[in-house]
Amino acid sequence: MIPILVCTHGESAPKLVESAEMITGKQEECQSVEFKMGESLDVLKSDIIKHVEKFSDTDNILCLVDLKGGTPFNVLVQLTKQYPNMDIVTGVNIPMLMQTFIQRLLNVSKEELIRMAMDAGHKGIYRFESKIVNDADEDF
Repeated sequence: MIPILVCTHGESAPKLVESAEMITGKQEECQSVEFKMGESLDVLKSDIIKHVEKFSDTDNILCLVDLKGGTPFNVLVQLTKQYPNMDIVTGVNIPMLMQTFIQRLLNVSKEELIRMAMDAGHKGIYRFESKIVNDADEDF
């Protein structure tokens, strides 16, 4: 099973995981790391390594982060030197997490899992537009 690490600014990482697990069920091989306000890069890096080392397979990790260029992203990019097969995808949202949780149980390749996660993340963005209905147009 491909290990998943979710790392974001503030408390959103564990909350996103918790929300996705409400729908998909409790996940194994999934860790979340918060980057707290005022926290140093060294503390974040140490916290990420501590969570990564909990995985049974540290060679095949998929990291989902909030922002490209943000501190969690930048620290994880640095850690690819230590974990060269670690992949990082930005823009984490609940549809992306749900798809990742479901598809990794089917033993898809990591490349396919990344593609499906990104696709679900994009499709999860939707604008509902309410249409005003005239009384004459109502179908009851």
